[in-house]
Amino acid sequence: MIARHEVLLSLYGAWRLFLRDPRGIEWLDDSVEGYWKSFFCAVVVLPAFVIWISMRNSGLEDVGFIRIVTVEGIEYVIQWVSWPLIMAYIATAIGRDDKYIRYIVAFNWSAGVYVCIYLIVIGIKLTGIVSGGGLALIGLVAVIAILTYHWYVARVALEVSGGVAAALVAGEFLLAHMIDAVGQNLLR
Repeated sequence: MIARHEVLLSLYGAWRLFLRDPRGIEWLDDSVEGYWKSFFCAVVVLPAFVIWISMRNSGLEDVGFIRIVTVEGIEYVIQWVSWPLIMAYIATAIGRDDKYIRYIVAFNWSAGVYVCIYLIVIGIKLTGIVSGGGLALIGLVAVIAILTYHWYVARVALEVSGGVAAALVAGEFLLAHMIDAVGQNLLR
């Protein structure tokens, strides 16, 4: 089990990375045990995910609550395990298998920062301060911030070039959207 202080230290390390402090990686436990504990971030961000899927699926009353929970739940688990599994092979292929655990630990804990960004966007949407094109622009800025952050995490954790990090970010982005598209298709 993971202790509360370990969660807080890991989230702090992820936050330091978001602020472009490469020493943020030092706050993360990159041991094998730390690797498995980093998946606990899925539990930490779950409440925000529930808020997000509730908003996203608000017009699907005819689909049924059980079906929505089942599809979204399975999609959530697949999203959390698919990239680490694929990266196990990619890290070896690019000669960074010795940095794999460090990268996945940083990648997993970075979800805590992603969620904060998404919660800000959701809060702006719910308050109605900004609507239409302004809200779309804020959403685009949020996506760019998250992708840039993931790029930085890949560069620091894997010690790869900017181009390799960009390719990894693009691959994970496409994978996540394919998984989401399949899930959303099951709900239509």
